[in-house]
Amino acid sequence: MEPLLYSEPKHLAEISKELKKPHTTVRKQLEIFEKVGLIEKEKKGRQTLYKLKKIPLLIDYLTIIEKEKLIRKCKKELVLKEIVEYLHSFDNPIILFGSAVDSVKKARDVDILVVGRFNLEKVKLIERKLNLKFHVINVKLKEINETLKKEIMKKHLIVQGSEELIKWLIS
Repeated sequence: MEPLLYSEPKHLAEISKELKKPHTTVRKQLEIFEKVGLIEKEKKGRQTLYKLKKIPLLIDYLTIIEKEKLIRKCKKELVLKEIVEYLHSFDNPIILFGSAVDSVKKARDVDILVVGRFNLEKVKLIERKLNLKFHVINVKLKEINETLKKEIMKKHLIVQGSEELIKWLIS
């Protein structure tokens, strides 16, 4: 379901390419998701497009997917795991986004969106400890412009505040 998160409807070929899986495997999984009521098909000419279905349980499913994605990434990259563990000491909804999502080591800085009040000095501590530059955006969700929101949707990891942030991302 990850390729369908926060995106326009997609064709089977696009989804298969993103997942690096054969069309037949992806089609079978999409059929299962359709039977459960999580996705729906949309015909455009000869093409069949798939999209997430807006159902009450969608937020719950997306929360699980986001948490699994975060855990998977943290298992692969220990520096990211350390950052995420440190950020859990905040009470705010927090998203990591941008190039650091792919690789903290290769990124020039770590982009973080923090919602609400927080202590910027605490971020300076982890910057010094890990010898990394953090670019912190501290705002209310309703103040974020569409350009930044689209950038966040492309590459992000929700550290905490999943339900609130997912509702914002799909709105």
